Amino acid sequence: MIELFIALCLTVQEPAASVQPLQFSVTHDGGAGESIDGRLFIMLTKGKLPLIGGPNWFKAEPFFALDVEDWDANTPLVLGESASAMEPMRSLQSGEWKAVAVFRKQNDRSKITVQGGLYGDPVVFEGSGTDAGTVELTVHNPVPEREWAPHKNLRLDEKRSVLLSDFYGREVKHGACVIVPDDYDPNRPEPYPVLYWIGGFGSDHYGGRFMKMMFTASDYDDQICRVILNAQAYTGHHVFADSANNGPRMTAFLEEWIPYLEETYNLGGSAENRFLAGHSSGGWAAMWLQINNPDMFGGSWVLAPDPLDFHFFQTCDLYAEGANMYVDEEGTKRPIARQGSTPFLFAKDFVAMGDVLKDGGQISSFEAVFGPKGEDGRPVAMFDRDTGVVNTEVVEYWKRYDIRKYLEDNWETLSSKLAGKINIIAGGMDTFYLEDAVIQLNEYFKAKDFDAMVRVIENGDHGSVFRTTVIREIDDSIAQKCALQNIQNKTAKPRND
Repeated sequence: MIELFIALCLTVQEPAASVQPLQFSVTHDGGAGESIDGRLFIMLTKGKLPLIGGPNWFKAEPFFALDVEDWDANTPLVLGESASAMEPMRSLQSGEWKAVAVFRKQNDRSKITVQGGLYGDPVVFEGSGTDAGTVELTVHNPVPEREWAPHKNLRLDEKRSVLLSDFYGREVKHGACVIVPDDYDPNRPEPYPVLYWIGGFGSDHYGGRFMKMMFTASDYDDQICRVILNAQAYTGHHVFADSANNGPRMTAFLEEWIPYLEETYNLGGSAENRFLAGHSSGGWAAMWLQINNPDMFGGSWVLAPDPLDFHFFQTCDLYAEGANMYVDEEGTKRPIARQGSTPFLFAKDFVAMGDVLKDGGQISSFEAVFGPKGEDGRPVAMFDRDTGVVNTEVVEYWKRYDIRKYLEDNWETLSSKLAGKINIIAGGMDTFYLEDAVIQLNEYFKAKDFDAMVRVIENGDHGSVFRTTVIREIDDSIAQKCALQNIQNKTAKPRND
C-alpha cells in the first residue's frame, strides 16, 4: 500500500567527487502548488524500501525532517546537520542506504502520507554521515486519494463539522463507518441498538471492514449496529476530548455527529440503546466519554486503555517529586514497551522518534490532548526533552484529564449514574505498561463497593484483550440491556478465539 512502501524502481546516486558530509537536496515540481507549506521528511533504510507512512515504532530507522514554508517549485531545499533527527546526521553509519523524500501537508490525519502531500522515488547512496556528500531527491508523486470498495453491510460517511472547522479555520470532517445487519431496515419503527467503537492509535473509520469481520463472531450480529469512529487528528489521536490544541472534539461528537448518525441510520435514540467501546487510545476515549456523559451512554467497554491514572503514566508517576520521563529514581532508563517481561523500547528513544515526526507521535499526541497551548500556538511540552524532567506546572494542567482523579473528585455525583456501566479489560503484562493504572482503579472500585467489571488477563499483552470472545461478551451485555433475542441459539457458533 502507498501508506507503507514505495513500489518503484530505485535510482542510484553517483558518489561525490570529494569527501563531504551527508546532506539532502530536495525539490518539488509544483504538482501540489507552486509554493507549498508543510513538513518534509527523509526516510532511510538498509532494507528493501523505505517506509513512507512513518517510522516503525519498534525498529525505527534513521529519518530526518524540516518544516517548510513558501517552498517554491524547482527550488532546492537542503536538509543537513540542522534537520530534526533521532541522532545527528553526522552519526549515520556507513553502508548502502536507500532514501526517499515525503512532503506532509497539514491534514486531519496523523500519517505523514496524506492526501495533498507528495512523495518521491527512492534513491540509493553509499557512505556515512561524514562522507556521503549531497544526495539529490525529489517529491513529485501525489499521495492518492484513499480507496473504498462498496460493501452491503458498510456505510462510509463523512460530514463537515461546523464546530471543528471554526476552531481550525479550515474544513474538518467527522468520519465513521456504519456497520449494519444483512436485513437492515432504516425505516423500522424502533431504532437499532448502537455500539460506537473507537480504535487505537493510528486507526480510523476505514478499519470498518476489519471490524465487520470481528463482529461476525457475535450471536447478535443481525440486531446491533456498530459505528467505527474516526479519532485521528493531525496531532495524533484526539480521544474525543475537548482540548486547547485539538478543539471541541467531544462537544462536536455529541452535538453534531451522534445526532446526524442516529437520525440518518435509525440508531440509538437513548442511553439504553447507545454504547461505547474502544481499544488502547480508543479505550481511554470510551472511558472519558462515559464518565463525562453518564446519562448519554448505557455502558462502555474499555480495552487496554491508555493511562487512566497519571500516577501510572506507563512507568512514570507524573506527580512524584522530581519525576523524570527518561529515568527512574535510581537513574535506570525507563522502558516504554516490552515483550513479555523483557523491555525493548525506552522512553528517551521513543520520544526522540516522535519529536522528529513533530505532530502525530504518541507522546506529542498526549501533550496535544492533555496540555495547554503555548504562546507559539503549539502544545506545551510536559517534560524537558533534554533531561526528561517533568514540568510540574504543565502536569497541574494535565490533572483535568486524569480519569482516576476525575472520578474521585466527582464520586458522589457520578457513582450512581455509572453503576453497572463500566467494563475494563487489560493484559497483566501489557506491552506498554498500562495495567497498573487499571489494577489500582479496580482497587478503588472495590473499596467503594462499586458495580464495575474489571478484569486483568494473566500474562496478557496489549493485544490480548482484542479477541472474538470479548466481542461476544460485549454484544451479550448489550443484548441483555436491550432485551435482544438470540435467534441463533439453535445453531450456536463455537466460542473460539
